Amino acid sequence: MNVERVTTFLAVAKHNGFREAAKYTGLSQSSVTQHVRRLEETLNVILIERNHAGSVLTPEGRVFLPYAENLVKAHARACTVFDNNKLIVGASSNTGIYLLPPYLKAFMDTLPHTVDVVIGNNPSMVEKLQNFEIDVAIMEWWDPQPGFSAALWRREDLVLIVPPGHRWAGMPSITREFLHDQVLLGGEAGSGTGRLLGQYFGEYAKKIGTSLQLGSTEAVKHAVQAGLGISLVMAACVVNEIRSGLLCAIPFEGKPLQKELYVICREYARKNAATGAFVHFMLSHNVDFRIPEH
Repeated sequence: MNVERVTTFLAVAKHNGFREAAKYTGLSQSSVTQHVRRLEETLNVILIERNHAGSVLTPEGRVFLPYAENLVKAHARACTVFDNNKLIVGASSNTGIYLLPPYLKAFMDTLPHTVDVVIGNNPSMVEKLQNFEIDVAIMEWWDPQPGFSAALWRREDLVLIVPPGHRWAGMPSITREFLHDQVLLGGEAGSGTGRLLGQYFGEYAKKIGTSLQLGSTEAVKHAVQAGLGISLVMAACVVNEIRSGLLCAIPFEGKPLQKELYVICREYARKNAATGAFVHFMLSHNVDFRIPEH
């Protein structure tokens, strides 16, 4: 399938017409028409319905649209697969926001690589890794898959966060039993915290409820500050709030509750100079984080 024709089809779909697509792509209108017609002949369907009001996708065109988008993305990534100075790093939200920036700065200061960063939830990072949209992922969990290499980067303590006026605020630590029958504010979906609670608390995890799935750690922190509830977060996510007295972070007694963070890429990708250098850098700079005293 000719990728240029697929790209032209996407331009017509995006700009709702052949004339507008010609302006966008720099092609003549007749070339745009020819590209779409040839693509339709290849697929043996009509993708775009032409009329005086403009151009709209047919049902077949709407079905083909996401495939076309993925084809163009894969083509773009394939063209850069041997570019040893280009790197796209994906990271789960908490990791990308609170942990990754200083490592990226140090890596870019050390080696002359162009680095782009994509931040999203864990499931979206898995999808982007599978679709060749990113070269490396830094994630809070990973289910092993053939063809991928995953290495433990670091372990991050999870702490219970409560507002300063909470009855537990002054406690130096808590036991697991404290969370029995408690309801925790939920953060980002797909972060792996639920499965971690199951591993850490065993059958007692069923006694811990969740409410207000807020979608992000930032939203959770503001909700806890407002007195809407308590929650579990990575210690690294609340450093500033602890120092400023906006929140109290309470660790667990004995064996800490920890989330494992992984560096993941395709097995062959480590042979690429930029990818291999980044993976090596991250795995050799995996100092554990410790929360400040409050």
